Amino acid sequence: MNSLNSISPAGLAVLSALVGVAFVFALDNESLDVLGNVFVGIGGIMLIASAQGDYLDEIGKIKQQKELLEKQLEALSKRRGNALL
Repeated sequence: MNSLNSISPAGLAVLSALVGVAFVFALDNESLDVLGNVFVGIGGIMLIASAQGDYLDEIGKIKQQKELLEKQLEALSKRRGNALL
C-alpha cells in the first residue's frame, strides 16, 4: 500500500486508463460487462468500508473532545467553588 501513497492522482488516473484499455483489447463485450460490474461492486464495498472507518474515527474524536470538555468544566467548577470560599 505504500506504493499507492507515492503515486500522484494524475499518475493513478493514467494507470487506470491503461489497464482499462488493455482489458478492452483483451476481452469481448460480455466479459467486459461482467468484469466491469465486478469492479463496480468491489469499489462500492470499498467505499462503504472506508466511509464506516471514517465515521468510527470521527466518533472517537468526538468522544475525546467530550471527555476533555467535561474535565475542563470540572476543573473550572472546582476553581469557582474554591474562589467563593
